[in-house]
Amino acid sequence: MSHDDPDQSELSKEAILELFYTSRGSLDDINRAIDSKLAARGFRKITLFEEFIKNRLAVNPRILKMPQMEISAIETVYLSQYPALEGLEILDLRKNFIGDEGLEAISLSTLFSNLRQLDLRNNGITRLGMKVLGESKGLSCLEKIDLRTNKLGKRWEDKLRETGNFPKLIELKIA
Repeated sequence: MSHDDPDQSELSKEAILELFYTSRGSLDDINRAIDSKLAARGFRKITLFEEFIKNRLAVNPRILKMPQMEISAIETVYLSQYPALEGLEILDLRKNFIGDEGLEAISLSTLFSNLRQLDLRNNGITRLGMKVLGESKGLSCLEKIDLRTNKLGKRWEDKLRETGNFPKLIELKIA
């Protein structure tokens, strides 16, 4: 994945995962460490992002809809490790900025094994992110995927179906 984004320099996927491991999963410690790095650049605090997540899950713990909230790749990596999302069935992150690295985090997360619907329209996703999604073994329950308005061609519909990693897939929208 590309690390050209200044948002990614100190808080790459690997750095965030290292925070999870070194803090033994303490969300408070993780949030403080991420917030201190984000504050220097003027980005939204991860503690605020966590509040968004908690509030939405309070309504229904199986559905997380966060469209058009300027969610970054860093926040998506955080989301992909957030324990309260285990058992999530519907994830709607359309019109955000998750990009390929965010899609990679979702694709590799063990928390999303029950996900049935994934809406990632308009997120700057390219063939690099799709390659990782296609190789994902943990999203086999997906029935609907919406990836329209990304930087993808229609041929990705066939490529994803041909992987055999999405046996329950009924609806796939890419172009």
